[in-house]
Amino acid sequence: MITKEHLNSTELEDIISKKRLSTYNNDLALYIFNAKLSENFFLLLQNLEVGLRNSIYNAFKLKYPNDELFYLYETNLKKRYLSKKEFHSRECWKMLCAVKYNLTKQNIIITNDKIISELNFGFWTKLLTDKHYANMWRKIFNDVFPNKVVELDIDKTKSLVAKDFNDLRNFRNRVFHFEPIFNKKPKLYHQKVLNSTKWMSLSLYEISKEFDNFNNIIKKDNK
Repeated sequence: MITKEHLNSTELEDIISKKRLSTYNNDLALYIFNAKLSENFFLLLQNLEVGLRNSIYNAFKLKYPNDELFYLYETNLKKRYLSKKEFHSRECWKMLCAVKYNLTKQNIIITNDKIISELNFGFWTKLLTDKHYANMWRKIFNDVFPNKVVELDIDKTKSLVAKDFNDLRNFRNRVFHFEPIFNKKPKLYHQKVLNSTKWMSLSLYEISKEFDNFNNIIKKDNK
């Protein structure tokens, strides 16, 4: 366990930066607490992100077996979009094109699996939040979120799910960019990420719970 005797506050101010530490009121204990929270959230959010992208892709291929989600063999991406035959919204199409361009530039063979892994969380949450994909979600929602109770209708339930995932995307960005989360309602986001994971897969939820130490971290901080 770290004690004050182990810490050189002047050295830490130099290597972490005074500006960064000021976010934590120059409280090293709070800085460490935030780091432990972030560490715990990292795996939970990783499971959520991997689960969402694979669940969406698998459901799409199940319901649209003859359609392409990524257009692997399209040689003129701009022409396809301008032809107004594009399945994707403008924003998602730009993200997809950027990934394909970067892979081609690196001489990496483009496959569906490679694109799935390279597209960021923003792409997958955009599929949820953008009204452009309403018809798709009416077909795939129950396959992506088999454990989510549909209240009233799929459109309204999907909107509520989309809001949670968009909130989690913003929270995830804070965690992955090493920003403070101790003051961003971590208990609320902890419950959100577990609930959202459970909607997709009970097995993935159990894996997340196996590594989850959130309650112990919170208890230790409150002592």
